[in-house]
Amino acid sequence: MPAALAGPLAKVRGTLATISLGQKVVIGLLVAALAMGGFFFYRWITTPTMAPLFSNLASTDASAIVDELNAGGVAYELADGGGTILVANDAVYDLRLQMSGKGLPAGADTGYALLDEQGITTSEFQQQVQYQRAIEGELANTLEALDGVSQAVVHVALPEDEVFASDEAEPTASVLLDLTPGTDLSGEQIQSITNLVSSSIEGMAPEQVTVSDSAGQLLSAAGQTSSAASGDARSQMETDYETRLAANAQSILDTVLGPGNARVSVRADLDMSQRDSTATTYGYTEGTPPISRQSSTEQYTGDGAAVGGVLGPENTADAADGGAGGAADYSTESSTENNAVDQTVTNTVSAPGEVNRLTVAVVMDDTVAGGLNQAQVQDLVSNAVGLDEARGDDISVASLAFDTSAADQAAAEMAAAREAEQQAQMWSLIRTGGIALGIALLVLVVWLRSRRRDDEEDDDEEEYDVDDGLLAELERLRVSSSRDDTAVLDNRALELEAAERQRVRGEIASMVSERPDEVAQMLRGWLSDVK
Repeated sequence: MPAALAGPLAKVRGTLATISLGQKVVIGLLVAALAMGGFFFYRWITTPTMAPLFSNLASTDASAIVDELNAGGVAYELADGGGTILVANDAVYDLRLQMSGKGLPAGADTGYALLDEQGITTSEFQQQVQYQRAIEGELANTLEALDGVSQAVVHVALPEDEVFASDEAEPTASVLLDLTPGTDLSGEQIQSITNLVSSSIEGMAPEQVTVSDSAGQLLSAAGQTSSAASGDARSQMETDYETRLAANAQSILDTVLGPGNARVSVRADLDMSQRDSTATTYGYTEGTPPISRQSSTEQYTGDGAAVGGVLGPENTADAADGGAGGAADYSTESSTENNAVDQTVTNTVSAPGEVNRLTVAVVMDDTVAGGLNQAQVQDLVSNAVGLDEARGDDISVASLAFDTSAADQAAAEMAAAREAEQQAQMWSLIRTGGIALGIALLVLVVWLRSRRRDDEEDDDEEEYDVDDGLLAELERLRVSSSRDDTAVLDNRALELEAAERQRVRGEIASMVSERPDEVAQMLRGWLSDVK
């Protein structure tokens, strides 16, 4: 063994020799715990962060990618039932490029990419089938882009084009949606899907689209109009309006009676129809100058003789002389003015959502609202919700006893749960304290046993120790060897000799207690030399 290591190893062996068995066990356990903690910490530090390489893989693509990763010795993890492959975060992009170079994931060609596979020998039937599959694939990809749709399958039935057919069949479509957990499509969303599918196929009406989910629930049947969507929109608008008005009234009642002492219910009847009306009115302002003016005057002056005569025998001279005669004079004037007229055209468009009628019900706890003026409460709530009696709105206010059994039961359950939690915390503290006390007792027992073992070893060493006469002889030899026989001792020298003797005795006693074997061997050597 090298000399450089002999000294440290001897010190270690000497230190271990002075340690009891219990202390060695405790030190060994601590070293093992530190080693294990360091090992797990190293594993945690060196473990790479995993990130998705590919998600939503088909089983064939996942199997092919796993084979490539195994061949390359790349560590991976599977998630989502094998549909997602996780690899080290820093190797994601390199592995994606490698997999893409090998054509993975292959997937299945859908959409208009199918039309690229047609050759010059493709028949008309094959072209029609490929075109139908392309439309179905494009529609499925479009529907999968919607929020909440995990996977979509679209089937389209296209009628054959016939030249001499008088009645042509209409195209139809069926859509199967696999929704993500917790997703519930509204009527507007279902109507959007039907319109999207029907608008993508020539000659298809929205009523010819059937939509269902993966659970078999029919969302939209063939022949169903948009009344369902409009009904949902109306219900949603009414609910939002009623909630807003009820919140306004409830805030006032909570301020007056306190939270939980009053309830407000609002029912609103909304008109969802849209109206468009046009009205034209005319007006004239006095004093406005006319736009145009036209006047005409006619005047006549004459002797009154008739022109011509009367046919028949009366047309004689006597008859002519006996006719009417005398001068005639008349004049006529006319005037026309075109005045400027004010014209007003009003185009009114009524948006849907007009309130037809509003009814409000208010109930208060009689234990709190016994002496409250209900007329004031009615006025406050009416103003808060905008009640209009001319429109036929109505409000009712009542003071009744509230059923608090559910609230009391909930409070009791909450108190029991709180008490159980406190007990659990107390038992947890007791358990923790018991474990700590047990560990302390174990350490104490180990320490006491080590002390007892040390005492037993000390007793053995004392039994093995030399007697006082031998120690006195040892001191005499030690002192006599160190002093000069020719020196003259005085009182000071005697005191120094006594102190030196006491110090040497202490050193010898400590040496005997710490290293009895070595002292015994040394004494045996001295005695053998003396003999």
